[in-house]
Amino acid sequence: MIKFKLNYRTYTIPERFTIEQYGEIQKADPHEYKGWARIMSIAIGIPIHRVLLCDEESLRLGAALILNELNSMVEYKVKDFTKFNFGQFIDLDVYMVNGVEKNLDAILYILCDVRPKFIDEAFWVLEQYKNFRLSTYRSYAGLFGLNDQDEEEEGETNMDPNKVAKGWYQVVVDLANDDPLKMDAVTELPLRHALNFMSLRKEKAETEYNKQLHNDLQRRNR
Repeated sequence: MIKFKLNYRTYTIPERFTIEQYGEIQKADPHEYKGWARIMSIAIGIPIHRVLLCDEESLRLGAALILNELNSMVEYKVKDFTKFNFGQFIDLDVYMVNGVEKNLDAILYILCDVRPKFIDEAFWVLEQYKNFRLSTYRSYAGLFGLNDQDEEEEGETNMDPNKVAKGWYQVVVDLANDDPLKMDAVTELPLRHALNFMSLRKEKAETEYNKQLHNDLQRRNR
């Protein structure tokens, strides 16, 4: 437990922080004096003008200790990801590409029956799903057109969010045979069911294309 003394009064810096505290701390600049004071103010729960009475080195050290605590993870109960439907997988993909922190509540709503209170629990939940997501992409590397490097980089935020969202929308429209009345049924399909169907259909299309290409070459060689 970290103690902090200010004007002869001792404050305790909590070992765990709520998701709301984390969100506020993320708004502070960790590289400058006022940012350190803001971090300390949020963590201790006292007005920032009182924290600013502390010397710069103490603020820097206190802020560093707090930010270090934010890297920890605590196990938390999650849903069975293998039972997700296609729509949930798509929603999570779009949320994550658009920014995990910006969409944290929406993501946790899908991943947990009860939203965690602390950020260390939320980080653990996110880590479990990221592993599941990466494993899913690897299992269907042929479907998604991934090579080994792509698999390692899958899930990074360097993708165009609009392109990802439009791409998934087109997949749903395609599976619904351009019928908007069938789109909900598509998104409610079990995830593995949808991905297996897409994989099989892609394989059949590639086989048909290669067969047609072979026939065209044969005709040209006659």
